[in-house]
Amino acid sequence: MKIHVLNCGYIKISKRLIETGGIISDLSRAVLTPDAQRIELPVHAFLIEHASGLYLVDTGLSRDISPLGEYDRKASEKVISKRLAAIYHPYVPEGMAVHEQLASMGISPNDLMAVLITNFDIDHVAGLKHVAEAKKIIVPEDEAYWSVRTKYKLRQNRELWEPYITDRLFFRGHLIGPMNKAIDILGDGSLVMVSIPGYTDGQVGLKVSDNGKYVFIASDAAFYPDNWIKMKAPGLGANEELQLKTMRWLSGTAEDDACECILCTHDPDLKRRTIDL
Repeated sequence: MKIHVLNCGYIKISKRLIETGGIISDLSRAVLTPDAQRIELPVHAFLIEHASGLYLVDTGLSRDISPLGEYDRKASEKVISKRLAAIYHPYVPEGMAVHEQLASMGISPNDLMAVLITNFDIDHVAGLKHVAEAKKIIVPEDEAYWSVRTKYKLRQNRELWEPYITDRLFFRGHLIGPMNKAIDILGDGSLVMVSIPGYTDGQVGLKVSDNGKYVFIASDAAFYPDNWIKMKAPGLGANEELQLKTMRWLSGTAEDDACECILCTHDPDLKRRTIDL
């Protein structure tokens, strides 16, 4: 089994959102942050080569957010809203949109067995339109359920994901993760969506297992390892108590001898690479 790390764009967000915990109500400061007080973070997606086929985890940003490969305020506002464009300052260099990267690997969207979505924030789902021909597009029912709540309307755009979802799956009890809830995608333990709430209520990570080893894709439970090392959760979270519970579990997971690594969506030290399991 192989896991390919794909960098599908960048966001530039307020520095204070890196380790400030659940402050979803504090969006006004994030909107008004000047460039000098912003930090650039990558937006990663992950392609899994599994014995049963190809699986894409999240989709990154879309090309129409950044037609010329740079931050385009007006283009971003048309796709993700004026508020979210002002928070994220997103851009996608040439060749980095998810379909462009798949094409460079000789992969068509209809070659994908499934696209697995970990949360509905714009940097995870904006690229769904580029891979809509995948055989399935799967999300946890909890994330879809909570997305209608008022607090998420401030940070998520339903138009980016709602037309494309094919499967909304329910958690079941599993002895894994901070909540002991998971979705075993194939029924053999090789691809397991694990409930890791806090950043969003329904967020999942993905445990990818083979040959007695595993890699854990942590979505936004941590932007990078320093979050769980310092026990300071990423900002704009929904529930800081749950964020910290999830990060304590990540900290223990990082120490597990069977864990090859934990991959975070916005880790600036995580470059394009291939991990063999």
